[in-house]
Amino acid sequence: MPKVVVIADDLTGANATGVLLARKGFQAATYLHLQGLNDDIKNFDVVSISTNSRGMLREEAYGIVAATVQHFKSSETKLFSKRIDTTLRGNIGAEIDAVLDTLSGEEIAIVVASYPTSGRISVGGYLMVNSIPLEKTDVAKDPKTPVNTSCIIELIKAQTKYEVGFIALKAVLKGDKALEALILAEKNKGARIIIIDATTDEEIETIARATAATKAQVVAVDPGPFTAKLAKQLVGEDVNIHTGKKVFFAVGSVTQQTSRQLEELKLKHNPFIVKVNPERLLDPKQIDSEINRAVDELQGAIEGYEVLGTTTNGSKVLNLKAVSTAFSITEEEAANRIANGLGKITAKMMEMSKGSIGGLYTSGGDVTVEVCREIHSSGIEVKDEVLPLAAYGRIINGEYSSTPIITKGGLVGNDRAMVDCIEYLLTKISNEYY
Repeated sequence: MPKVVVIADDLTGANATGVLLARKGFQAATYLHLQGLNDDIKNFDVVSISTNSRGMLREEAYGIVAATVQHFKSSETKLFSKRIDTTLRGNIGAEIDAVLDTLSGEEIAIVVASYPTSGRISVGGYLMVNSIPLEKTDVAKDPKTPVNTSCIIELIKAQTKYEVGFIALKAVLKGDKALEALILAEKNKGARIIIIDATTDEEIETIARATAATKAQVVAVDPGPFTAKLAKQLVGEDVNIHTGKKVFFAVGSVTQQTSRQLEELKLKHNPFIVKVNPERLLDPKQIDSEINRAVDELQGAIEGYEVLGTTTNGSKVLNLKAVSTAFSITEEEAANRIANGLGKITAKMMEMSKGSIGGLYTSGGDVTVEVCREIHSSGIEVKDEVLPLAAYGRIINGEYSSTPIITKGGLVGNDRAMVDCIEYLLTKISNEYY
């Protein structure tokens, strides 16, 4: 049986949470309904089920969720997740009740309604959508399941029979230990459902660590991010988390456009970036030490980051004519030396990562050529267009044949272009079983 079971009220939600778990290294699958299950589920760490119950009557939604929980109720299932809509539509209270009623009776439901990367955050028990209170958005006018309050506490209290507790953002900001004590205090006061504020992924990580530390039996109630982080805490050591899930990037462009793309990536994915000095890559006496310095820094950080890479962006913009004259080479040779340095760093990281890097992103045609040369690839099998002038494909030949790669022109795309490409890669490689 799977270690994690996600029960979503629609198929999109089931898939969305499954992808987040897959990105954590779990083998995940989504099933359209309970009747579609077969023996294949034993091959997956995570199974997401769509109950398609968002628009049902309360009693119907309760019944189908309870039946789903009953089907998976076993000692092998370590975590149940009640996936909820990012805008709180549907029978949230009734479906939480169904999960709690069907399990052992000792569980508490931890509700983290935030999805920061989608603009959903909770502060003071209120859900904000791109800085706008939920009830002021179009969801309030949803023809099937309108929501007329922004208060998560008020909404869930009106729909559940259980005692509801609340932990504000200021408590989350105090860290794991303080939050752990507050969760247990709410539980001891009789709360079976505890709503917790969060405005960032880092705060959701804190909530996951604190929840795991309580050793309480918990049900995750959220749109996905909390489930993914809690599953890693509670289940990660019990399954074979797959390698090859990291993305490495090599960016040679020094334009302001590329700078903005890198800054956007920092906001969305907190990558580890090593800047290299292009002048040192031009100097035959310094190139090896500069490459080794970059590789050492990257190697030391690889365990803690999902996305990491190297760039010359942020360094002084070189006058290629002047520096090429200084080193008695042509301007083209100077540009190629810099690109080759980035290629060598990439190749060394691929070798030293021992398979943990599952995808590559290169910006600039010269950098792409040098990366392919250094990993002994004869080319790229093109598969798809991620955005205009940004192509997804697979490495042909060499030590890393079939490795996913996205190549993009240095002056291509808006500020989100690099984020979009990296996220495309992460989704692709999350579904590869190594």
